[in-house]
Amino acid sequence: MATLGHTVITAADLSEVALFTLLSEQQRHRLLDQHRGVTFSPNQLLMLDQDESQGLILLRNGIAKVRRFNGEGEEDVLSLLGPGDVCGEMAVLNNGRRSADVVSVTSCDAVFLRVGPFRELLHSEPRLSLALARLEARRLQDLNCRFTLRGADATTRLLATLCELARRTGLGADSFSTIPPLPHRELACLSGLARETTSRILSKLRQRGIVEEVEGGGLKIVNREALHQRQLL
Repeated sequence: MATLGHTVITAADLSEVALFTLLSEQQRHRLLDQHRGVTFSPNQLLMLDQDESQGLILLRNGIAKVRRFNGEGEEDVLSLLGPGDVCGEMAVLNNGRRSADVVSVTSCDAVFLRVGPFRELLHSEPRLSLALARLEARRLQDLNCRFTLRGADATTRLLATLCELARRTGLGADSFSTIPPLPHRELACLSGLARETTSRILSKLRQRGIVEEVEGGGLKIVNREALHQRQLL
């Protein structure tokens, strides 16, 4: 169960979030009206598919995934979210219900922003509408890349997932940042692979010096050439 967190966030913090960076300080203060911090343990729902929209969630740290279940009951991961990412904005825009689950992959500290101030600004501030359009365009590009990778070999798919996880660990992170420790079943799910396949490929990547385990059980990609060869950089 999610718990009330102690995340402190200011209007200055919101200026570092791509969706809100063009807003004035006064407008960012409006967005923070009656906001609250929320802490999630791994594998907890931040948002539930088909729930009515009550607002947005801004991730302050941790990684979450956006998912849906297909007709066979299998989990399809649509995107990954990290610090500075916002989720729930489309339901606000459509005055409707959530269109997917959002689930914590690691422990997450987040901030819940009320729907009212966001909707008011969306209707009155063209710069917010433009930023939202750019955000959705980037997410569509990410989704297209994810579906294109489904036709790639298993090693490329796992490496692409590791790259994305590394980039989502924090603002300014890149493909060579440290990836937090995750169960192989989670890595398999994110990559669209079987757990046994994921474990076998990870073992080979370590043996080849492409990936190494760091203190605490996390992973780190250490071979730039391997990513170039698979066109992941």
